[in-house]
Amino acid sequence: MPSEAMTPEPSLQWQEEQGVPRRLALTDKIFLGRVCRGIDRGKCIIVRNPMVSRDHAVVRLTRYGVEITDMSKNGTWVNDVRMAPGASRQLEDGDLISLGGTSIRLFCPHLAPQPEKENWTEQTAISPTAICVTSLVADVRGFSAFSQKVDSAVVYAFIKEIFSRFSTIVNEHHGTVKDYIGDAVFAFWEHPGGFSPDHALSACQAAICQLRSGPEIHRQLTDRGLVIPPPVLGWGLTTGQVTLSHYGSRPADLALVGDCINLAFRLSSMANKTLPGPIVMCRQTASLVTQQLPLMDLGNQEIRGRTGQEHLFGIQLG
Repeated sequence: MPSEAMTPEPSLQWQEEQGVPRRLALTDKIFLGRVCRGIDRGKCIIVRNPMVSRDHAVVRLTRYGVEITDMSKNGTWVNDVRMAPGASRQLEDGDLISLGGTSIRLFCPHLAPQPEKENWTEQTAISPTAICVTSLVADVRGFSAFSQKVDSAVVYAFIKEIFSRFSTIVNEHHGTVKDYIGDAVFAFWEHPGGFSPDHALSACQAAICQLRSGPEIHRQLTDRGLVIPPPVLGWGLTTGQVTLSHYGSRPADLALVGDCINLAFRLSSMANKTLPGPIVMCRQTASLVTQQLPLMDLGNQEIRGRTGQEHLFGIQLG
């Protein structure tokens, strides 16, 4: 067996524009970005692409392994899944980081963490981009009335558990959590190269898993002595083209703007309420998953705040 001294050290590996292979040892942190001003060149990977932020992301060793933190405005992808803006996640040997058309692979057969903290700033301009997404909104029913009746600490524990469990499910199905808005979780699945049944199906399966996790969430909370009713939620799923850009001054202010986003929130408020079934989707989403999931036709429905009608479908649950 090779000795520890002979074990290859963790590194990031990529190709420069000319196709020259490069390798940078990961002994503490490696900064990824367009400029990485003030950083030793032996600790950064420069990607000269206008869509890459000046300080785009950082990969570091921690006591738990290798972690990447997104600091960008145009996004960082890990294994073709967009990271939530400003988020951190663990990396594994062989994971592929993508930014500005450059792919960087992690090689980490042996870890030697040296954690420390640092702050960064961001001043990169944003170019609006049209992308295709499937959106998922999960909305808690009766939240306002519930908040009036119980202590705020109980409300916090309730929402925290739902948000945590639902976010984990989104990540397991290769989606991106965009926002926590009041009592709703908003996630999306990006379709590279046009509408894809696989990505729409992943969003639908995430909604089903979230629904089925409800009893377990309630059991765990009641086991902790919290007196709360079983959670009742509605899910809205839509697919369409949106503009991805940026609002405000923070990297986390990523914006997805499009009619299908608005519709997803409307459908989540109608599911399990004015419409039968907890999971409701638009016609475009239904057309992508109809071969994989049993659907029920809900017909043409009027949507509050919208003109005309929408042809809606629900998922038949066994």
